[in-house]
Amino acid sequence: MKRRYAFNGPFLAMGLAFAGVPATSHAQAVKSYETIKTEYQYAAKVVCSLMFPHQDGTLAKGVYRTIVNIHNPTKKKFTIAAKVALSTEFGSAPGPFSVTPFRKAELQADGATELNCFNIAGYFCPINGVCVDFAFLEGFVVIKSPEPLDVVGVYSARHSDGEVETLDVDVVPERKLSEEVPLTAPEPKSEIKRHMEFPAKGSPASDGQPK
Repeated sequence: MKRRYAFNGPFLAMGLAFAGVPATSHAQAVKSYETIKTEYQYAAKVVCSLMFPHQDGTLAKGVYRTIVNIHNPTKKKFTIAAKVALSTEFGSAPGPFSVTPFRKAELQADGATELNCFNIAGYFCPINGVCVDFAFLEGFVVIKSPEPLDVVGVYSARHSDGEVETLDVDVVPERKLSEEVPLTAPEPKSEIKRHMEFPAKGSPASDGQPK
C-alpha cells in the first residue's frame, strides 16, 4: 500500500504561497514584543482528528483526540509559553509554518490549564491573515516554563462512528533547559482574510466525510 502523509511541508508551503502568504517563518516575519526566561521544557505528543477521521495511511483510520493538561504545583503565579511543532515526513524540507510562534499563558498558584485539539489548531489561525484549517494534524506541543510543572497528555480514539474505545494518560517528562523565549503579538481575528483547508479537497487524504 502506498504510504501517504498527514502533513507535508512543501505541499503546505505551495498552498500558502497560492493563498498569498510569504514562504517565511511567521516567527521570523513578526518581531518579538516580549521575552520570558524559562528553565524547563516539556514536549507532549499530539494527534488530532479535526474535520474528519485520520485516513492518510499513517495511522489506522479513526478519530483521535488529545488534551494536554498543565498544572502549576507551586505556591506562586508565573507565565509559561507553548508552541506547536508539526511532524513532517522524515527527510523532507520543513514547511514555512511547521513550527509556530510561542503563545503565553499565566498560571495561578496551584492552578491548571489545558490545550486541546482545537486550541492547538488555533495556533495556525491566522498566519499573515490566512487560517490553515487542518483536517487532521500530528506533532508536539512544546511547553516552556520558569518552574517545574505537572504535564499530562490524555489520548482517546474511536472508530469513525461511535463512542470512545481507547483512552491513555501519559505523564510528560521534564527537560532542564534554560532559554529566553521570544513571544510575538497574536494577530487579531479581524485581520483574517481567508481560510485554507489542508489537505486540500480532492487530495487522496481528504476523501472522508466531515465529522
